[in-house]
Amino acid sequence: MIKIAMAMGLLLASTGTAGVEMVQASGPDQAALTSRESLGSDWVVKAADHICGVSAARQISNPAKVSYETLMDATPEMKEMKRRGIDKDSARGQTLVSAASDRIQTAANTVMGEKGHCSVWKTISHKKGQTVTDITEAVKAKLGS
Repeated sequence: MIKIAMAMGLLLASTGTAGVEMVQASGPDQAALTSRESLGSDWVVKAADHICGVSAARQISNPAKVSYETLMDATPEMKEMKRRGIDKDSARGQTLVSAASDRIQTAANTVMGEKGHCSVWKTISHKKGQTVTDITEAVKAKLGS
């Protein structure tokens, strides 16, 4: 099974898929890979920064960005954690963080559709310096309290 994973990792590293450049991680676990999307596109994004919408850099046409930490702090779940002193690493804390993340994704998806964006990102840049609309306040207004 490990050999299959390694072979798939090497195949992905050599060919790339759907605009994703696969880079093999260093260390003993050669099956571990990280991705950075920019192949065939002027948009530079990381998969971990994707919130909603299209995720392949080649498909991005009108993206938006948000201040994720600002949005997390504005969710009812994170306000409850702070008010009650709940540790984010506790079982209850993890549940609340997950619910807050889901709430942000839902609100961002709604605003994305309303404003005609193709995707929403925590961080996104363009090789030629194209600006990206920040929709943090619009998403924040959809979070509820």
